[in-house]
Amino acid sequence: MPGTAPVAAGAACLALAVALPAVPAAAGPVGELTVYVDPSRAVTAGARTGLAPERAVASVEAAQEILRARGVRRASVLLAGGTYGPMRVTWSPPGGRITFGPVGAAAVTVDCATFDDGNTNTEYGMTVTADDVTVTGYVFQNCRNGGIRAAGSSGNRLVGLTVTGNTFRRLGSKFQSGPGTGYGGVHATYTTGLTVQDNLFQNLENTDSPGSIHGVYAANLATGTRVVDNRFELISGDPIRTRNRADDTTVDSNKFWKTGAYAIFSDWRFDDEACGTDGLFDNNQVGTTTYNNDRWNEDAQGSINPVRVRLWGHDAASNANLGGCASDPIVFGGHNSYVSTRPW
Repeated sequence: MPGTAPVAAGAACLALAVALPAVPAAAGPVGELTVYVDPSRAVTAGARTGLAPERAVASVEAAQEILRARGVRRASVLLAGGTYGPMRVTWSPPGGRITFGPVGAAAVTVDCATFDDGNTNTEYGMTVTADDVTVTGYVFQNCRNGGIRAAGSSGNRLVGLTVTGNTFRRLGSKFQSGPGTGYGGVHATYTTGLTVQDNLFQNLENTDSPGSIHGVYAANLATGTRVVDNRFELISGDPIRTRNRADDTTVDSNKFWKTGAYAIFSDWRFDDEACGTDGLFDNNQVGTTTYNNDRWNEDAQGSINPVRVRLWGHDAASNANLGGCASDPIVFGGHNSYVSTRPW
């Protein structure tokens, strides 16, 4: 890509064998530390301490190893401007926080087109398996499955991920060929306290299974998700989707334009899964039509045709499978509005 740092094929990509730099010796735990990443910078191996831009390490993985070894509690990993392949976040400071961002106002793009992935469901721009992580200031694009995968598990929930000030664009099978399909700009399972704030989600589209990709997709007991002050445009599936007892999801002060297959905010489950609870949709601006140019209906739970701003059901998306929850998984807060032009 002209004007950006070249992609280092073995530097920022998933699970590739990279020779990590020798970790500098430290006298004891460090309260706060920044590590710089720049795979394009010509630095001799021994000089790659990561502690200054001119001594940057070559990968996000190498930066995490330095922070881990030094026992840092408040950590930052800053990427030089350029285009990177997919990356993994596997460590965060116990009792602290790690932030991933750019160096200054540098343009950092995470582009899955740089990474030849033949697996069905692993092509995400970033996979996070650590607690207390902030991701800010990146562009995620051309990934078949999605932008950020927040991958907690039933035995090890992922806590405190904040995704703010990023752009998610050109995600899904329409933009990246191969096996598998798109799931979400932010795709979370078994998370607690996920915050998605002040991001742009644009052109998230599947050619196969168009209704399966979402802006934010929180599933499998994801709890306390906050989706606030984001913009969603041209998303072939429902821009907000919760699934299988994803409780206490707040969708507040967002703007939606030409998004949704069945709803703006939907709660879904397979037949052996449970309804969500305590979902709130408030203070949002909604374009008058869906991705497919159907007009919205803001009535309480009803048929898929006409489509609804909120919707819940099970198994295949059909009129026969709507409902079935003891209480409404999603309620309106009373301060939403329709707009006839894009609201930004």
